[in-house]
Amino acid sequence: MASPSSCCPPTAWGASLQLEGYTAKGIGETIGASLTPIYYTSPETASQKAIVVFTDIWGITDRMKAMCDVFASHDFHVIMMDCFRGTTMDSNPYGSDFVSWLKQYPYDDVVKNDTHACLEYLKSKNIPASNIASIGFCWGGWAIAKSASEGVSWKCAISPHPSTKIENFIFGLDESSMFEKGDFPFLILPAGDDMENIKPGSDIVKNLESKGGKSVPFEKMNHGWVSRGDLSQEDVKKDVEKALSMTMEFLKKNFD
Repeated sequence: MASPSSCCPPTAWGASLQLEGYTAKGIGETIGASLTPIYYTSPETASQKAIVVFTDIWGITDRMKAMCDVFASHDFHVIMMDCFRGTTMDSNPYGSDFVSWLKQYPYDDVVKNDTHACLEYLKSKNIPASNIASIGFCWGGWAIAKSASEGVSWKCAISPHPSTKIENFIFGLDESSMFEKGDFPFLILPAGDDMENIKPGSDIVKNLESKGGKSVPFEKMNHGWVSRGDLSQEDVKKDVEKALSMTMEFLKKNFD
């Protein structure tokens, strides 16, 4: 099980394997006054729906690009930001001092500016603000909940294996209060080794349910399985596909 004093549990998946032979369909750019690095991929047909993607602590990878391309194939404009500016869990300058590294990326000074740069980028594509959802993995689940608590209005959101406890153990603030301030349907998909307070029956999940969201645990999976799990393992592949299918169903439900 995850510890409240770490982002990922010790049983979590590490960095994802490279996708052999995959060619990304989108483009990489740097946008806004914040110089936010992004990956943007567009639908094949005209659309006024969009998804903002927050990565996990390994940033923009081929695996993440491939998932964004899949989301785009369902008629969404998709923009994924790299708040970490190319550093990762493995390459950060603080080494094993994980807490000090993540403290370099607070909401007000970094995540807020990057998020608004992405929203402005989508505005330039004529996407209504009311038609923008969010998907976040691990750290990205915290970024979704935090941005919503600070006034960003998401159409809906989904977070596989969220690390929303970052609000408490990195920044010393209240995780439950952060969730309470958000007012949107939020689907979270915790792994078996994630915290119990984001699983059914908890106060956080009861709050999500009151707003059209829910928690669906994948008890046989380890934290990080969707964005980093080994797809050559049949059980992992099956539950990655299930999580992505649930993601698309939740989006469809809230956009219809």
